[in-house]
Amino acid sequence: MKAVTFDFWNTLIQADDAGFRDRRLTAWLGLLAGEGFELDRDVLRGAQRHAGRQFDKSWRANEAYRADDSIRDMLGHLGVDGSPALRAEMVAWITDPDPAHDPQPTPNIAAALDGLRSAGVRIGIICDVGLAPSTTLRRFLTGHDLIGYFDHWSFSDEVGTFKPDPVIFEHALAGLGGVDPTDAAHVGDLRRTDIAGAQGMGMFAVRYSGIYDDPGSADDGTDQVEGDAVIGDHADLLAALGLA
Repeated sequence: MKAVTFDFWNTLIQADDAGFRDRRLTAWLGLLAGEGFELDRDVLRGAQRHAGRQFDKSWRANEAYRADDSIRDMLGHLGVDGSPALRAEMVAWITDPDPAHDPQPTPNIAAALDGLRSAGVRIGIICDVGLAPSTTLRRFLTGHDLIGYFDHWSFSDEVGTFKPDPVIFEHALAGLGGVDPTDAAHVGDLRRTDIAGAQGMGMFAVRYSGIYDDPGSADDGTDQVEGDAVIGDHADLLAALGLA
């Protein structure tokens, strides 16, 4: 095993630790009220779900969908014609959230990364960026003293494609020194993108279920996709990779 790559959300960093999304919703309600739009919390949450569906469609079609697209679709769904300043402040709550409330790492990830580094394994990230850009995701890693473990990053907003496209996996392996896929592993939580994508490349695929245990979907057959190893705790990662 020469290289291991990691998914970001719910593999390295927890997606909604300590009410991350709820604080953002509260801030948005205040911003909207400041322009005279008094909205019920559930109504705004419904607009979020609408934008989430738009993101999912774009993601599956391998098309970029950014924070400003989300705010545009949310406000359009609400019938709100907000000022440019309102839109910019709402976007900022996605792209530049308060560092005091940054989401937390997944349990035992630092120890697992330290173990891989001690074993001489090169470490990378292959991340399907959501609404928060890669600059923000790097900030989260830096804030938790994790950024230094990584030798290379393949963020979709920089590479220009999402998993399971082989291009983003190829980008990662090339950046890690031209590692052959059969000498590499990928760790992630999602069957459709992480597991199917890695296995399609010939990499060893580890499904991490510690935060989100992805059931997959019968509609696209991803419920039949499974990792070469499945772990619920990063403390078990090195053993799953044959490194312990």
